[in-house]
Amino acid sequence: MTQIRIYQVNAFTHLPFGGNPAGVVADADGLTEREMQQIAREMNCTETAFVLSSEVPNADLRVRYFTPQEEVDLCGHATISAFAALGLEQRFGGELPRTVIIETKAGLLPVMLSRDAEERLQVVVTQAAPQFRPCDLTRAEAATLLGLDESDLDPERPLGLAYTGLWDLMIPIRTLDAFQRMRPDLDAIAASNRRLGVTSTHCYSFETVEPTSHLHTRNFSPAVGIPEDPASGTANGALAAFLLQHGVLTPEREQVRLIVEQGFECDRPSFIHVELDGEPRSPRTARVGGGARPVFQGTMSF
Repeated sequence: MTQIRIYQVNAFTHLPFGGNPAGVVADADGLTEREMQQIAREMNCTETAFVLSSEVPNADLRVRYFTPQEEVDLCGHATISAFAALGLEQRFGGELPRTVIIETKAGLLPVMLSRDAEERLQVVVTQAAPQFRPCDLTRAEAATLLGLDESDLDPERPLGLAYTGLWDLMIPIRTLDAFQRMRPDLDAIAASNRRLGVTSTHCYSFETVEPTSHLHTRNFSPAVGIPEDPASGTANGALAAFLLQHGVLTPEREQVRLIVEQGFECDRPSFIHVELDGEPRSPRTARVGGGARPVFQGTMSF
């Protein structure tokens, strides 16, 4: 019988029932790919992170990410959750702040670890270099996918595809009321995401619930087994890069700092901090970060 230590950690929150839950196996060396997929399905979080040793020069460790349905190249919230679990195991020694290099299928990525004024761990993940692709989805088609009218989409904001580790479809929404009225057709969204070659459909608005937030988002990823994601680190990093690429954001001293709120419609309020380096229409580096709240830990036997 195999036994592993396993955690559930809520990322992008310090509240026990907020944020985005991720499973974490802090020592996954020796597990097969099939076992990782089965463990992720058993945990049934949006993603489960598996921390392994890395043989790549300059990498401190390797992380693989599985939804209940399949492996994905990168996951921001699961990375934050993984380091919260590693902190519980005292796997990274030395003083903070410090930077750890992780090997992922999206490349070697720096992760900055620090503590806030209340000594809570803060994790900032550098994402893959931004990329963009044209999109042939019309606004009318996008509205239909979400159960909305075309008039609910913001005509002044761009619709398109962006990448900072995973490809996502960005859809601009005019109002918070439209977010609450969404009735997404998950089968149609899954088919659309597969056709476009994206992981998620990511909806955004500049109208927010909290006055300190800059953007409000919802994320649907049914093609990879996630009906709705309450906090999407990778997609929100890609969104910031997308908005800078289209000239919507204006950086101060070549840096944009945003707070993105998500998860309100599924009763898991989350706040994702996004930093973006670059100039208008020329984003360079996106980083996403936040805190995490461990919820439980235990032993899985199989």
